[in-house]
Amino acid sequence: MCEERIKNLESIGFNWGSEAASKKRNAWDEMFEELKLFKSKHGHADVSTKDADNSKLGRWVSSQRKLYRHYKAGNKQKSKGMCEER
Repeated sequence: MCEERIKNLESIGFNWGSEAASKKRNAWDEMFEELKLFKSKHGHADVSTKDADNSKLGRWVSSQRKLYRHYKAGNKQKSKGMCEER
């Protein structure tokens, strides 16, 4: 595809990813923002899965740690989209 066609599609807000992938990115971004708020309030990002007020965030943090371990071990399939920027 030539650069002109790419620019034309992007000029109308064309989404290069699937809707499901976009929703996942948005969900990840929302949880990341929630973690930033938690850190600003508590001074750390060690959210417990047992924290009744933050159980969803705690599960997300735990999941990110697990995905990171898979990523660092070279298991890209189990790291589910973990990349250098995340």
